[in-house]
Amino acid sequence: MSTLRIEKYCRGQEEMIYKLIKKVYDEYVSIDYGERGNAFFYDWIQPSKIAERQIKRINIWLAFKDSELAGMIEIRDNKFISLLFVDKLYQGQGVAKRLFKESLKEIMQKEPDLHKFYVHASPYSISIYRKMGFIKTDTMREENGIKYLPMEMTIEK
Repeated sequence: MSTLRIEKYCRGQEEMIYKLIKKVYDEYVSIDYGERGNAFFYDWIQPSKIAERQIKRINIWLAFKDSELAGMIEIRDNKFISLLFVDKLYQGQGVAKRLFKESLKEIMQKEPDLHKFYVHASPYSISIYRKMGFIKTDTMREENGIKYLPMEMTIEK
């Protein structure tokens, strides 16, 4: 059985990342949003927007099984998960948790005083974030047609 390999994003991988996110989003997440929310999200994940955010130092890590992209995580401001998606074939195998742990390890080297990590969890992803140790900090909200639950995790050192 092949092992999971975590790598940092490299310019030119935007299309592959976009395809993974869109496939998983369409299957599991889009049902919870209307036309406005889906349009906003599809615009956010366009390959050109992914590349643009990387210039602004938002970090992406990718999980590969052999040469296949199994999952991805995008971290904003070294403390906020902005995107976390795992291909259907690899869900339930710890890929999301491993992506988060690997990204956190690198972030903690840059931000040793970091105490909290945050996410705006989609309705579909709430249980996944709970398993990872996040707790809700407010009630369900909606912005730009996107429903989310604010959640946070205290970083154990």
